[in-house]
Amino acid sequence: MLAMGLGVAAYGAAVPGETHQATGCKVGEMTTDSARVWMRRTGASQRLANGIVRKAHNKDAKLLPPDTKIETLEGSAAGAPGYMRVVYKGGPSGATKWLDVNEAADFATQATLTGLRPDTPYTYVVETRATRNGRVDGELTGAFRTLPVAARPAPVSIAMLSCQMYCHMDRPDGFHLYESIQRDAPHFLLSCGDNVYYDNEDPIANSEAVARYHWQRMYSLPTLVNSLRHTGGYWQKDDHDVFSNDAWPTMPDKRMEPFTFAQGQRIFREQVPAPLTGRPMYRTVRAGADIELWLPEARDYRTPNDDPDGPGKTIWGAEQKAWLMKSLRASTATWKILVNPNPIVGPDRTTKNDNHANPGFAHESREIREFLKNNFEGSVISFCGDRHWQYHSVDPETGLHEFGCGPASDEHAGGTPGLDKVRHRFHRVLGGYASLAVSREGGSCSLRVQHRDVKGVTVHSHTFTRKA
Repeated sequence: MLAMGLGVAAYGAAVPGETHQATGCKVGEMTTDSARVWMRRTGASQRLANGIVRKAHNKDAKLLPPDTKIETLEGSAAGAPGYMRVVYKGGPSGATKWLDVNEAADFATQATLTGLRPDTPYTYVVETRATRNGRVDGELTGAFRTLPVAARPAPVSIAMLSCQMYCHMDRPDGFHLYESIQRDAPHFLLSCGDNVYYDNEDPIANSEAVARYHWQRMYSLPTLVNSLRHTGGYWQKDDHDVFSNDAWPTMPDKRMEPFTFAQGQRIFREQVPAPLTGRPMYRTVRAGADIELWLPEARDYRTPNDDPDGPGKTIWGAEQKAWLMKSLRASTATWKILVNPNPIVGPDRTTKNDNHANPGFAHESREIREFLKNNFEGSVISFCGDRHWQYHSVDPETGLHEFGCGPASDEHAGGTPGLDKVRHRFHRVLGGYASLAVSREGGSCSLRVQHRDVKGVTVHSHTFTRKA
């Protein structure tokens, strides 16, 4: 187990048992009866502490010199070949087969646990070994909870975060926010984009090796390792963790050549628990009778941001938008939560042109807001990441409520257009996360939304109530 609060100099020290899992493990894509476990075997048990430091962003971010080896960089966690499996307990208990890990997928693999019980806490152990029949390395333990069935009301709590930049972490071992979320003990968390920054944080990713290094140094931070192995989650991608700022699939970025958008798509699925290969990244999460979440994909299907606005211009694409509308209409959940990586209501900066709160996508934005107004009587609430400030807005045209969870640290906050007295109900230019909780009392169901600061203190709260 990695200890909380370790100083930077301690990161490179081996721990008893040699877990060979410096980048931890993650459980995601939970359903009522299954879960995906992400795991990766590393050469050492902890990240490199005393390597070459590359911390800068925006104009100061540079390419890595071609003769620099990734494994010499501070925070690197070089992979190692071998075998991995998951042993889990919670009724029923079981174990996966030993899975080969190798260089082709950055020494990572994912296993699907099936036949689980609904709304049940599970504990697990991830084991590794260097050879198929060799000695087992030290264990890494964790826990997660499956989802409650749609037919039954159940209290559910969720934490939502976004926009974590490595050079803006707020403690030597990572982010206060992850310790706060772990203390909250939500049923699951949602990371809704910009998990890493390929294009404007040093070193700029111009190869798969450098892109993978961004994931290594971020997810080997002790606060992330400890929080994520105790809380299951779902991950969305946005522009910076697939390719470049405001990216669409065909957008060039000469700084990042020969790295491509398609490589970024593949590496994202490689680095987090993700839907099975061949399935789209957009999906829903139904957690009991009272809440269902929609996780749309905001980068893969969009037309170029600089195209003229009109009926053919889209962020979600025709197929995904049809899925969204059909599945929203079919849902029986009391509360329908639309978690888009980017804002729909905003307001956003006038210099931006890549989301539904910008004039460049005003046609599709109005289409979706009118659809929600005309069909759901206020049961759909919008949430987003991407913006580096926390806010609660209400669209004056349709009454749609939107909550921006904010960035993962105070230092990463900024860029807001300022307080909008027409739309904003809350506006705060500091870091933190959003907390959602559904519960029933008598004949009503409440959805409580709280903005928390990075230490977990509530700085804004709003409660919606509907007849159950």
